[in-house]
Amino acid sequence: MAEVATLFNDDWEFQRSGQTGWSNVHLPHDAMQVEGRREDALAGTHGGFYLGGMYKYRKTWQVPTSLESKVVALSFDGVYRHSRVLVNGTDVGGCLAGWTKFEIRVDSYLKLGERNTIEVHADNSEQPNARWYTGAGIHRSVHLMVRNHNLLRKDGIRLATLSASGLALLTFEVLLDNEKKDDVEVSLELSRGGRNAIQWRTKTKTSELKQNFEISNPDLWSVETPNLYDCTVVINGDLYKFKYGLRTLQLKPGHGFLVNGQAVNLRGGCIHADNGILGAASFKAAELRRVSIMKKNGFNAIRMSHHPCSEVLLQACDEVGMYVMDEFADYWYEAKSKYDDSNTFNERWEYEVASLVERARNHPSVVMYSLGNEVTEPKTAYGHTIAKKLLDLTHKLDPSRPKTIAVNLMLAVMTYSKIPPGDPNTPPADNKGGLEDMLSSSFFNIIFSVLLPIMRYIPKFNHTNVVTNRLYSYMDVAGYNYGDIRYPLDAKLHPSRMMLGTETCPPDLPKIWANVEKIPNLIGDFMWTGWDYLGEVGIGVHDYEASRFTPVKLYKPWPHIVGGCGALDITGVPNASAFVAQACWKILSQPVIAVRPLDISNSYYKATPWRNSDAIEGWGWKGCEGQKAYIEVITQEEETELFLNGRSLGRASSNQANRYTARFSTAYEPGELLAVAYSGGQERSRSTLRSANVASVKIANEKSGELVADRQDLAYLELQLADQDGNIEMNDDDTLTVEVHGDATLAALGSAYYRNLDYFDGNVHRTWRGRALAVIRSGSRSGDVVVTVSSARHGSSSITMKQRAR
Repeated sequence: MAEVATLFNDDWEFQRSGQTGWSNVHLPHDAMQVEGRREDALAGTHGGFYLGGMYKYRKTWQVPTSLESKVVALSFDGVYRHSRVLVNGTDVGGCLAGWTKFEIRVDSYLKLGERNTIEVHADNSEQPNARWYTGAGIHRSVHLMVRNHNLLRKDGIRLATLSASGLALLTFEVLLDNEKKDDVEVSLELSRGGRNAIQWRTKTKTSELKQNFEISNPDLWSVETPNLYDCTVVINGDLYKFKYGLRTLQLKPGHGFLVNGQAVNLRGGCIHADNGILGAASFKAAELRRVSIMKKNGFNAIRMSHHPCSEVLLQACDEVGMYVMDEFADYWYEAKSKYDDSNTFNERWEYEVASLVERARNHPSVVMYSLGNEVTEPKTAYGHTIAKKLLDLTHKLDPSRPKTIAVNLMLAVMTYSKIPPGDPNTPPADNKGGLEDMLSSSFFNIIFSVLLPIMRYIPKFNHTNVVTNRLYSYMDVAGYNYGDIRYPLDAKLHPSRMMLGTETCPPDLPKIWANVEKIPNLIGDFMWTGWDYLGEVGIGVHDYEASRFTPVKLYKPWPHIVGGCGALDITGVPNASAFVAQACWKILSQPVIAVRPLDISNSYYKATPWRNSDAIEGWGWKGCEGQKAYIEVITQEEETELFLNGRSLGRASSNQANRYTARFSTAYEPGELLAVAYSGGQERSRSTLRSANVASVKIANEKSGELVADRQDLAYLELQLADQDGNIEMNDDDTLTVEVHGDATLAALGSAYYRNLDYFDGNVHRTWRGRALAVIRSGSRSGDVVVTVSSARHGSSSITMKQRAR
């Protein structure tokens, strides 16, 4: 019995508007990376200066005669944006939104036994249409769905764990279109490690089937123990297979957020959809890597900002163990960008919320829904109506998970009212919103960076409580964007309110986390951001061109490309923000020695609210001998002593008041830094950092096993300018050329340089701080794959990987 869903990603062709030829591609594919960047790009700073465009994809498919009388559909996990699907020239449907999963039935348009043409058109030409880099085209996977019948309703297979104390109680629902009350055979099998937990079969004449099961000695799912069961559901011969995790969720005032009955504080990081140098293409291998690196750096939760997750990202979070806040949208009916889709909100929101829930429902990693980000609509009575409708529909579809809206408290103070004006049933006359009155998320970012001390204090005024109390009353969890100053106040004013920092500045985490540990109803924090992203350029990058008499420049000019506020950069390398977070969370086992880059450390700069340190790990600064070095030692211990080549540079406090950072300065000299951390007068841990000797090109293959020849697997190769002991030279960057031999391709090559002019889809790129990253995409045949990396001044290196048939 074949599965209903089959991956449909191979052997497509791609064409940009204005071109006559077609190029061969395999999905997922980010068309925006092909467009490239230009200083006068209409997307501007928000889109990372990437160009928009219109695109066509087509696939020639020999349709077998065995599909006669079958129900055939195409399922798209996301096409950005305004997509249309054509079968043999006939338009059969599409989707406005770029991150919404949609399915289109196509069997009546197919020619059995013949070659058929599937086309997908995507229009991303109108710019800007978002506040960050979106990518474009078929950036997520496509599946061919072949069913024997059309009985199963949308979102028709539903599992939920009702309890997990001793015995696990699982409820299983199947929703059918069965008006004729025909006999429908349904079976469920749940197994793990060869052991069947459930093996059940029945027949029903109903449209809604519901059955509860008890599972003894269950292997529960959590971040710490991401145990998954193999789930197989068969409905009249149609086979569905997926992974499922048994876990319960509970919000309990005075105790917090409980997973399987245990209190959990969410150590969260917001992320955008792009995978750095891969652009917005969502590969499972890329998502597994990103989630794994975030978990290694102490995060236990991500907030997808500001749209629904991809299916493979949710699978990665299930498998690795990561809690997920899945988000509906950045805006409702008020525009935040000139060409966003706010004007069609009322006609599409119900479908898109249903799609969000359908994709997330059976994923144990999804523990919360967010129905909006920094929305200004609740300034009116109609906005409150929409907020409640969104929350109520989500609860109706999925009562098992809490819901929130991420409210920017500073914007709320400036736009909301105690009694919102207007008719609660009549939408406003226009949808210009923040574009008209400037009180938008982007405007907030600018004012926040310029007037930080004042803006940070504004939410403390009681007016904030007055204008948000009603909106928060609709939610299971009150979402606070940049309102952490209110936590102690609201904990007293609203003792039953569950609170969550849905978006905060990483430099504020030491104070925030102290509140999380003290206030049971404050269930965690999501920093902006856990992983850096393309677009919204420079909001976390120090302004090295600032003068003492001018405000910090928030959005940086061309050729800036990244936001610059990630605790991990776009290649996955952690910086000071990541290490301070680990110290806050008390999981930093030894001190981390970070150094302000010596090539710019003497420059005057101004920091933005999203990043207060540009320090990175590395003591290899060729040509900087004698220059003043600024060293930051990050530790969860009370104080630190630092040694350079055996000489003590003194002791400094590294407590919470100092953001867990001990600061030192000295004249740079090659050799070894040694940090010794103390608490209670006793040494607790130590670490070293060494300069590089003669550096050459080194290749570090992150993949432990073989490449799978499925055209979907990826191998990440970290390219380093390092000595024989792995010490990286930070100040002697070089141009690298990468060649791939064998049945594989170079999917991307790049670095985390924030002013990057090199493209990520070529095979030549310059290192930054001694590093670059190459991503190798598997082919379809087994054999050896040889990757050679050559440089202008640091020699060359090669690596051989095995590729096996799937």
